Amino acid sequence: MDRRPTVETRPPVLIEAIVRLSIPACRREHVIGDLWERYRTPGSFLLDAIRTVPFIVVSQVRRTSMIGSVLIHTFALVVGFAAGAGNFNSAIAPVTAAVVGFVLRDAYKSTVSLTARQVLRDHVVVAGFVAASQIVVALVSPDLLLSFRALVGGTVSFGLTFFLRLQNPGIGSPQPRQAFAQAPASLDALVTEVRMHERLGQRAIRIEMGAGIVVAAFFLIPSANATNWAVRVGWILASAYGLYVAAVVSRHRPRRMPDGLGFTASLEFYRATLERQHRTIRTMWLWYLMPFTPAIAFIMFGGMLVATERGRPLWPGVVFVAVMAGIGLLVHRGSQDMARKLRLRIDTLASAQEQAQ
Repeated sequence: MDRRPTVETRPPVLIEAIVRLSIPACRREHVIGDLWERYRTPGSFLLDAIRTVPFIVVSQVRRTSMIGSVLIHTFALVVGFAAGAGNFNSAIAPVTAAVVGFVLRDAYKSTVSLTARQVLRDHVVVAGFVAASQIVVALVSPDLLLSFRALVGGTVSFGLTFFLRLQNPGIGSPQPRQAFAQAPASLDALVTEVRMHERLGQRAIRIEMGAGIVVAAFFLIPSANATNWAVRVGWILASAYGLYVAAVVSRHRPRRMPDGLGFTASLEFYRATLERQHRTIRTMWLWYLMPFTPAIAFIMFGGMLVATERGRPLWPGVVFVAVMAGIGLLVHRGSQDMARKLRLRIDTLASAQEQAQ
């Protein structure tokens, strides 16, 4: 049934268009329909929207933005903008604008960003938020405008977040648990899911391998300029860790499901693939996170030696370790949550396989 009011009771077109644009896409029709039903006058319609829309936006943000992904985005942006600027104060505005931009973009977009073009479009929108923040800074406090080096650092940060989101599409649009509990209704639906899983898995592994090689090469630079043997050993271990990650993840490439399999055989193959992936993700802390700790320990120890020799405080090193530990904890929590969802999907496929037999 059409929930729209008659022409006589419909809000003005301009006000309706503004309210419609302010509502996240996936909730738009439902919310605008409720507002129409309560319409009396243009003023009451606008006040009703002002009271309703913020709660809808907050609700959608809670669905699309996990605290772990927000913190990881923030860390990457702070490192890029602050390191390039050499002044943390000038990085506050662009980092805040970028984080808000990512959060709102994820809440308002109507589809999951799976392709490189879609992820790039997300970053173009966020770049608009950063540009807007610089306009405000130019009017309020011009001395805090980003320098050219800060812009370069921010561009590098955007590169990191681009590959992070391309590798993990669920960061911007996490799937609810209900999606993992729905069994495929037909062979075509199952094959489509499997092919998508294979394509995204292969892409994620290629990105991880490339990142590992880039990290290995990049960490050789500070190792050559290290102030003492402990720091040099730490950066060399960090470089070796990048190569280790590239080698290990290359062994976890998913096997392609053969064409022409029936529904039951396809379920069995896909279920076995997810079982292997579940074991890999569940033990990620052991093979992915722990091997990096020796590098951190040596760098921290070497930094403490330098600080002691020069009479500097030790708290920056403590903050460094705390930040790295926090990132490790976020990665671990994210991997365990993904492992639980995979287990739910595996159990769902097992039930569907039993029913098909």
